[in-house]
Amino acid sequence: MKGTLSLAISARARTHFEDILQYTLATWGTGQRDLYENTLYEAFERIRIFPDIGHPAAGQPSNIREYHLEHHVIQYRRESSRVVILRIVSPRRRRT
Repeated sequence: MKGTLSLAISARARTHFEDILQYTLATWGTGQRDLYENTLYEAFERIRIFPDIGHPAAGQPSNIREYHLEHHVIQYRRESSRVVILRIVSPRRRRT
């Protein structure tokens, strides 16, 4: 059933999220930060509802998927009753 999974965001992903928003604020201002924050939250919800939307992450365990969003890649895994956002990184920095 679609939409029955809960969403969890790892501590690492929360740090990435905050860093992305701080950088966006410092570089492009409040309006762009707010816009990208909403874009990220919409992507998290899309992943929660459609957990197979991403593709398997290269070089990662088989249960890790990634979803490409504008300037970032969201890595996540589906568990029995939830989707866990693991990381949000620039495609140039996938190994961090």
